[in-house]
Amino acid sequence: MSWWQWSAWGAGFGVPLVLALLLWARQVRHRRLDDPVENHRRSDNGLPPVAEPRRNWFVKTFSSPWPWLILSVLVACAFGVWMQYVNVYNGLVQQIIADLKQSGLPPQFLSLDAYNEGLLLSGGYAAMTLGAYVLLFLLFDRWRPSTPSMKFMALIWGAAGATSIAIVVNSWMSDLLSAGASGAGIAANAAAVFVAPFVEEFCKATVLFFLVMAMRRRMCSVLQMIGLSGLAAAGFAFVENIIYYVRIYCEASLVAGPQAHDYLMQTVLLRGVYTSFGHPLFTMMTAFGLIAGLRQRSKLARIMCPLTGYLFAALLHMSFNGLASVLDDYRMLVMFGLMVVAGVLFWLFRQYTAQRRVIAWRLDDYVRMGFLRDRDPAVYSGALSRLKLTVAGFLRGWRIGKATVRLMSGITELAYLRAGVTVGIVDDGAVGREHELVVDIAAMRGIGLDEPAGLRVVPKYRGPAAWHRFRAWLARRAAARETSWQSAPAPWGAPAPV
Repeated sequence: MSWWQWSAWGAGFGVPLVLALLLWARQVRHRRLDDPVENHRRSDNGLPPVAEPRRNWFVKTFSSPWPWLILSVLVACAFGVWMQYVNVYNGLVQQIIADLKQSGLPPQFLSLDAYNEGLLLSGGYAAMTLGAYVLLFLLFDRWRPSTPSMKFMALIWGAAGATSIAIVVNSWMSDLLSAGASGAGIAANAAAVFVAPFVEEFCKATVLFFLVMAMRRRMCSVLQMIGLSGLAAAGFAFVENIIYYVRIYCEASLVAGPQAHDYLMQTVLLRGVYTSFGHPLFTMMTAFGLIAGLRQRSKLARIMCPLTGYLFAALLHMSFNGLASVLDDYRMLVMFGLMVVAGVLFWLFRQYTAQRRVIAWRLDDYVRMGFLRDRDPAVYSGALSRLKLTVAGFLRGWRIGKATVRLMSGITELAYLRAGVTVGIVDDGAVGREHELVVDIAAMRGIGLDEPAGLRVVPKYRGPAAWHRFRAWLARRAAARETSWQSAPAPWGAPAPV
């Protein structure tokens, strides 16, 4: 690239980053000098500061360092995707020339149009797998859902940031191993087994540690962390599948000819269907260790749990790649993988039931204090009742649906906050936040839905309230006209009614 292109990417990345650092330093100074004691206690427990109602959302958003830091990361991810696009094309051209020369065929050059065509075809096949896993991991995160920005950052980082770093480090280590190995195949297998697992798992888990540091108060359940880790892994697998598909398709188009699509479909079935569980399964291990560390009071345990989860994820990844390079039949690899997946799903089901018990028990504490209703523990610890309230609320209008979701979120946060107090990872600094949540819950009850028993999911009259008022006004006008017409005197000369 030319100097002005490098300058444009550097400015797009550096300017928001510098602005984020300046705002962060300003916040640290303000917190040290001007913040009250309540905010210091909340910060120690990972709770949000006391809200300032006089500041609007625009000022709050752009005076925080996090949006600018996210913008800087997005620019860096876009630059990484562009570099992958260029490097994969250049490497593919050289690989095709070497393969044609080794096969004794006349040399051919892969055009950029043919490369883009293969890229679009590969992206369509990879998007099918991505869509299925994104839907699955969004359904996982239902008890205390993370924010859409957190999900977006996990997906984008896995697809762009993690793949950009991993492809550079893996290529560099593969070149180092090739210099000392006796063959290119041995070096490639050694890099795939002993280097790629540690590099890729570290790159995918980076966004999880970043989100925990930025939004620790939102990380309260295993299923929530599983959803974020699965989105990061699905994004990583999406870009990696595109790279594999386009290499197979473009090389087979020039070497094998008409059978190129058959080779592509074999790769799609192998990577996109049979072994697609690989990356999400490995990253889950790091998520397990991370959420287990957040629940511990010991500082040593908070360090050792995420490290153990990361090493276990790399070990599973290493075993998967090693079996793939040794076994001739991929069906045995799929069988071993499905056995591990079945065990993980059973463990997740137990976690789901455990989260239901935690919510029910902790909400019962507030029922005994008189802050919540008697039915709240049973209503908000059931997935079906929560789903019914959400769907029925939005079918009655945006205002009612938003209030219902906000009520549900506040009650769930109250339950997890109480669970942190009982375990001992949150101290008395949670009292102020509990008061805010109880007041907010009481305010939302008059707007949102809070009782699924006997509730009609689809309302009898659907649509916004303004449309109902307009239809009622039309009906009144029609009734008034009909009444005036019936009560009007008969014209002169008309026959009298019998």
